[in-house]
Amino acid sequence: MAKKENNYFKMFSEIAADAITAAQQLEKTVINYNPEKIEKLNKNMHEIEHAADHKKHMMMEHLISEFITPIEREDIATLSYMLDDVLDMIEEVMQMFYMYNVKEMRQVAREFANLIVRSTEALKDCFDEFEHFRKSDVISKKIVEVNVIEELADQLYFRSVRELYTSETDPIAIMVWVRIFDRFEKIIDQCENLADELASVIMKNS
Repeated sequence: MAKKENNYFKMFSEIAADAITAAQQLEKTVINYNPEKIEKLNKNMHEIEHAADHKKHMMMEHLISEFITPIEREDIATLSYMLDDVLDMIEEVMQMFYMYNVKEMRQVAREFANLIVRSTEALKDCFDEFEHFRKSDVISKKIVEVNVIEELADQLYFRSVRELYTSETDPIAIMVWVRIFDRFEKIIDQCENLADELASVIMKNS
């Protein structure tokens, strides 16, 4: 039983599942945006992030106390913190909607949110296969998928900022949405950074 509880690969998958939940919550929020509900939705998002954070802390406690780990402990720590950063950044976008008092959602936000969902789903597939990385042919394909999604997000970011500056006349709206678009893009960048780090860890341990 103790071995099952200390299965780092399972822990990664569980936190990756929380990342999907957070991304899906973000997508639902922007699709059905209601500024009157954003404060409550922020609390719901924080609960998702807090649950994932608790799992990360449990992983670190095991890491400190155990002498033998399936891969290098530094790699476990790095991957866990990078995965946690994805959830933190998703929560930050929700907080920005509230802090900046966003009244109406833009269509491009829905496109960004969908890319974030797709990226977290691909990462979850990677971590589901992580325990068997020496045999798996799924991980490399999913890492490529994350990289492709990041390229799509870059294109969307450039187009979105350009359209904002050419069509929006309110300087406050421009400031707010540039910051939100930037945060969206950085979430997907972080997903790619995590996927690349995972590839590096696998190569080092193969």
